[in-house]
Amino acid sequence: MDRRQRDGLLLLLVAAAGYAFFPILTKTLFESGRFEPLDVLFLRFLLAAPITWAVIWRMRLSKPHPKSLSTSGEELQSSPVPPLPRFRLMGMGALFAFTAGSAFFALERIPASTFTVVIYSYPAIVALLSLFMGERLSGRGWIALGLTILGIILTVPDFGSGFTDMLGVVFTLLNAVTYALYIVVSGRLLRGHSNLAGASAWSISGTFLTMVGVSLLRGVNWPADASQWASLMAMAAISTVIPIFAFYAGMQKLGAARAAILSTVEPVFTLALAFLLLGERIQAIQILGAALILGSVILLQLGRGEQNTPIQSEAQADPV
Repeated sequence: MDRRQRDGLLLLLVAAAGYAFFPILTKTLFESGRFEPLDVLFLRFLLAAPITWAVIWRMRLSKPHPKSLSTSGEELQSSPVPPLPRFRLMGMGALFAFTAGSAFFALERIPASTFTVVIYSYPAIVALLSLFMGERLSGRGWIALGLTILGIILTVPDFGSGFTDMLGVVFTLLNAVTYALYIVVSGRLLRGHSNLAGASAWSISGTFLTMVGVSLLRGVNWPADASQWASLMAMAAISTVIPIFAFYAGMQKLGAARAAILSTVEPVFTLALAFLLLGERIQAIQILGAALILGSVILLQLGRGEQNTPIQSEAQADPV
């Protein structure tokens, strides 16, 4: 393994770990009894939007000039880059606000471990949506879809005091379905574009503006102390901004297919954190269901070309 591969692997593990902390931080905020899901959603993007643009600004400062010199000293103009569809990306951000909101409503009701496993059904849902939109679903895709359904059945039923609310599962599946729709639509919107980090910034801005409108109508419960602000800042930085940029940087080094497969370590991290930090019990049959769902994700990615991997074309790299 050369240095480029090691750096790519490390970046993708950083992204997975950052996303893995999202359900844990959300549970911690809800346990305070001060916040409702829409409060956390607004505050998350209130903090994440300026951090994202600050990172984009810093990246632009360090980016080399578009013109480069050839060995003979003549200037060579780089090929023109098409501008991002900014307003449509902000519209996609409004859809993502609904997607992320369903995640918060789900985590208000069910354990972080259950949420994390069920949400990873979204790649199979992407394949199913693509089928309805006229694309052919391969035999590999049908097998993955079957594994996903069986995995959800094994993961969802009430296995004791850890599981609380079937409505939470419905919100989780709604999160997976709307995120799958987000991937399919944004994939078509960003076809031919490579600046996915910039696309994420515009999408996050659209999410934030949507939540500003919602918050003006309903009000906001603001954090009461420094620890709550710290948890929200961690959610914005560690579980939103850092994973987005780490994922895309790692994907550039290893390729989209490998990045998509390596991202499946995220639910493993979350299950471990839920057990260690939240004390959630994980039953053996739930582990089997998780293995089937993650197996379906890997199956969908194995054998894909770099150009048609869903994860390559999405504007954000995680359903929350």
